[in-house]
Amino acid sequence: MRVDRRLLEWAEESPDNVTAVRFYRWSIPTISLGKNQKLQDAIDPEYCCRHAIPIVLRPTGGRAVFHQTEVTYSLVSNDPGFFPLKNISETYRLIATALQAGFKRLGLSIQLAKGTPDSSSSAEGGGKNPCFASSSRYELLSGGLKIVGSAQRRLRRSFLQHGSIPLRVDYSQMAQALASDESLLHRRVTSVLEATAREVTFEELCEALKGGIEETFSIQLESAAKPSVSLSTIL
Repeated sequence: MRVDRRLLEWAEESPDNVTAVRFYRWSIPTISLGKNQKLQDAIDPEYCCRHAIPIVLRPTGGRAVFHQTEVTYSLVSNDPGFFPLKNISETYRLIATALQAGFKRLGLSIQLAKGTPDSSSSAEGGGKNPCFASSSRYELLSGGLKIVGSAQRRLRRSFLQHGSIPLRVDYSQMAQALASDESLLHRRVTSVLEATAREVTFEELCEALKGGIEETFSIQLESAAKPSVSLSTIL
């Protein structure tokens, strides 16, 4: 989260048009809270304490996310050549389209949600309502189930979007940590494993998403070790 925040600050302060894409994963199960969330309203703190589940605060909004076996992506940009910086909805759509193209490389047909922000939120099942329990516009679905949860933070001339893509889901632990209803999560959430019916590695998914971004924006991603490029990927 700190790296994502610093990348956003870099994009905001840079005199040049810059964009950076980053893929990363979590060494242990962790919860991230949206920047405006209150701990007691979002999760089960006692369960997290008993099971040594760290809790971090995201620089973006949205609701609580349980990170475990997944790919997390982040994208920061101040470049109007790639993104309509004043149009939040269109920015979401462009990034979702790039991720959709990446999933296609794995043989997955992924749909873009058509609702409005929080349009699928529900008190169904009682308890908390975590990020993956509902789908906002242009989030990605597989068979009607949410497979990517994303959130955004915008500054004056730049933005950060990042999201969680579960490779597999431990529904029981997710439900308990987020004080949610496990049956509700089963009806709303899916993973890459369930969608493809096979194990997909972190590296394989990152490579597919990288290809989808390159295809969508007609660019060639370069390593961050080459600082001269304006669009870079950190793997």
